[in-house]
Amino acid sequence: MLLYRSVRDAATADVGRAITMAAGGAIAFAPIEYVATLSSYAGSSALASKLRLAALTVTLSLLLFLILAVVLSLIMLAARAVRAQLDPIDGRGTGWFVPTPIDEAGIRRGVPAVWAGVVSALVLGLVLQRGAAEAMKTFKEPQLTAGLIAVLGLVVVAVSPLVFRGLVVAATLAARALAPILGSINPLGRWRASSLALAGLVGGTLAVCWFALPQSRSVLPVRTVAAATVIALGLGIGALVHARMGERTVSPHWFVIGGVLLAVQAVTWFLMPSSLWAIPGRIVIVASTLILAMLMGSQLRVRPRTRRRAVALAAAAGVLSAVTFMWWGADLETKYVAITASPTLERLIGVVRLANDLDRDGFGTILGEADCAPFDKKINPGAIDVPDDHIDQNCDGRDFSMASITAPTGPTVSVPPQFKKPWNVLLITIDTVRYDRTSFGGYKTGPKQRDTTPKLAELVSRSTSFTFANAPSAGTMASIPAILTSKFFHSGIAIGDVIPGQPPKILPENTTLPEIMKRAGYTTGVIGSHEWWNDWGLEQGVDDYDNSIGKTGDPYRVAADKVTDHALAWISRQQGKKWFMWAHYIDPHGRYVAHPNVVDWGTAETDLYDAELKWTDQELGRLFAELRRLPSSSNTIIVITSDHGDSMAEHNIPLGTHGTALYREMLHVPLIFYVPDNAPRTIGGAVTPLDIVPTLAELCGIDVKDLSFEGRSLVPALFAGREDKDRIVFAETNAPKRQRAAISEAWKLIFYLHTNVFELFDLKADPWEKDNLAPKAPPALGVMKQALQLWMDRVLYARDPLFNHSFRQMQDVITSEPPPIATTNQTLAGGAIEIIGIGPAAGKPLAPGAKTEIHVYFRAKQAIPTQYRFQLVAWPGTAADPVAPGAIRSAYRSTAEGAFGTHRWKAGDLVRERFALTIPPDWKGESIVVGLVAGDVDGTQKVTASGPAPANDLTVAILGTLPVQTGSSPPPGP
Repeated sequence: MLLYRSVRDAATADVGRAITMAAGGAIAFAPIEYVATLSSYAGSSALASKLRLAALTVTLSLLLFLILAVVLSLIMLAARAVRAQLDPIDGRGTGWFVPTPIDEAGIRRGVPAVWAGVVSALVLGLVLQRGAAEAMKTFKEPQLTAGLIAVLGLVVVAVSPLVFRGLVVAATLAARALAPILGSINPLGRWRASSLALAGLVGGTLAVCWFALPQSRSVLPVRTVAAATVIALGLGIGALVHARMGERTVSPHWFVIGGVLLAVQAVTWFLMPSSLWAIPGRIVIVASTLILAMLMGSQLRVRPRTRRRAVALAAAAGVLSAVTFMWWGADLETKYVAITASPTLERLIGVVRLANDLDRDGFGTILGEADCAPFDKKINPGAIDVPDDHIDQNCDGRDFSMASITAPTGPTVSVPPQFKKPWNVLLITIDTVRYDRTSFGGYKTGPKQRDTTPKLAELVSRSTSFTFANAPSAGTMASIPAILTSKFFHSGIAIGDVIPGQPPKILPENTTLPEIMKRAGYTTGVIGSHEWWNDWGLEQGVDDYDNSIGKTGDPYRVAADKVTDHALAWISRQQGKKWFMWAHYIDPHGRYVAHPNVVDWGTAETDLYDAELKWTDQELGRLFAELRRLPSSSNTIIVITSDHGDSMAEHNIPLGTHGTALYREMLHVPLIFYVPDNAPRTIGGAVTPLDIVPTLAELCGIDVKDLSFEGRSLVPALFAGREDKDRIVFAETNAPKRQRAAISEAWKLIFYLHTNVFELFDLKADPWEKDNLAPKAPPALGVMKQALQLWMDRVLYARDPLFNHSFRQMQDVITSEPPPIATTNQTLAGGAIEIIGIGPAAGKPLAPGAKTEIHVYFRAKQAIPTQYRFQLVAWPGTAADPVAPGAIRSAYRSTAEGAFGTHRWKAGDLVRERFALTIPPDWKGESIVVGLVAGDVDGTQKVTASGPAPANDLTVAILGTLPVQTGSSPPPGP
């Protein structure tokens, strides 16, 4: 064995090898990822943006180089240290990891154990996952479910050594059996063969999932695996180059030929006819390119660099990185392309964000992150702007004001007298219907000329049809509750705890459409067809709740005929009553099922989707035909919409995917109102299914003045044809990351909160949202951004008369609990605010050196127009003692960090505010005097309380004393 002179020399060589390997990985990654990113980008980009993207890719590749160099160096040095401890001679060996010896059967020790580890991890992981899924499905109590999962996890950990040892024995026996046949290519007995076999299994699994499970494509890390493969090949080439450093270089002709071939490959990739752009064609090009690159890399022989050249390269890299991070990479279009078209570049940008996010609020200051307060965690572009506090928390250049809280009402028209009747109402929601795939949405006259929804089209000819309705979200979980409450799921609905695999429960604090109909004496019924309807909280206000069709999960469920049967049976029993029925048709939701007895348009996923629409439409036609035969037909309003659309592989989103984006294919849905004897109309302008609840309430004459809605009544459009061309509606999704959208008839803005990136589309010129105009900053960008930000602020701070999700999160602020220690005769603001008590925080003792909390309890005697700030003051002694010079003070701030300032309190509110304090370690005394300072929002004017105050500072209101836990005193009471 070749030896270095010392372990130190060997370690130095290891670091050099790691650096060269890291350079190989980064150099291989940069050009291939750049080409792949440009080819994956859904829109078009200018030449300048492509050049800036090249600079950003190179800069992020330099970051990748640093990460790889550090990680590889640590791994190699750790391996070297272990080898030196085990054998000082072996520790000076030139190899990195010394392969284990081959036994008499031709098996290298450790290879069967690797396979045993992989298989045992997969098997035990599957057992744990399935057991957890069954527990969550069977038991509804979160604590019980969590306990069962924990027990199952302990059992899995306990049996894992036995399983592993058994699999080691089995793998060893299999390896010995294969050794005479396969020799050095035995995957169970040789390291190189096992590595190739594992890589093949991973690639094969991805390929099988890609073709056999198309709806799993959105979660398959294909690009990430491809990038990792390229980096791994680059590492290998770097290792070869390091081994040959200092040798004589080969003839450059070989590289000229190879470079020409690579150029041909690149041209073929971009100019290949669309007929050849199938997956196999791309695989051939990528595979041949990688093989060619490996051959070229294997011929490299590099002379060691001089210190001068190394310094020059480092300086050039530093200048490029600085310019890119501060200017080129901050360009909106450049960063947008990198984030949306390359998962690996997005992760590297995340590393940069983490590195310069000094206050850990999720936003940095370079690469266009625009954190206007890099050392204040509460101020960043994703923060909620506290109203009227003169602080711009969300870095948008303004302070949100409560004056902006009222949403515009739009045109108003009363229901005509002849339409004020005791209506029956049939609400139909059809899952996953894209407006553009319906007959009345243009599909019948489009290129395919498919009449997918003839029965619905016939109803449209007798109804008011809204041509640009946008769903409130891109998935069922968020859209259906929003439609039923006219509130946004993530921004206004009271929901329960999130349970994996199930939607969070809709809590009774919400007021749903069936409950509103009950106000007017309606008999209410629901027909569901999905397992989520089992225990979702949708039964509020429902007399007859029927989800027998969707009792169990079945992605291939054929349900439209059963929904129609159940709906007709229920409606038939309600003749002579005022009734409200909501029926949900699940069938167009993936996975798509063929209906050859209805129509045969092919077996492709898009063809099956069209067939699902045709099948559902057929059953809706049967429902409409039977309804016309019932006595209640002339008094029945029919409303039809969908919860969201679906991707047909637009915007690089896999076919059959929804919920993950806010593009047109996900949001544009039908919205149809059939009112008997009303003139049919087609209405433009942006509307939303959230308009259904206020519209039906007005049509049916139901008083809802005590409720607030995000939608608005469409009565002016129904009876007078009023279109609101300037209206802006909104949409949201949190899957996988938070996105919010503002949509008008002319423009659409999408905001990605986690990356602070915007997309702006001109819907007149670009209806399918391909060309992002946000980097060009047209005037519409400012208008749409302001509308979106005002909406985001408003849905948080528009306090509902009943409840909403945002204020449910503040349940520890608005309380009904009495204070542990009462305070008397202390009021503020002329008696409008009464300070009723104090108390320590549970689990946070008042003790010297402790970080603790003290709670102050307020009662609002009347509405308070002024926003006050408070500061807690504490000092040792008794209530009769003056404020000590070393008194400790809390931060001076509004209640609930400004989220619930005094100007938002209502008469009768009981408010508990938390004040954080750190008691000095040298605290003297067994009690702590608690005082409070109040002032205006600017902190320039103090407010004097009505009760006792220390003689040396009349601005401090004395609230009482609390015991301090010392070695000689008991802990404070609860």
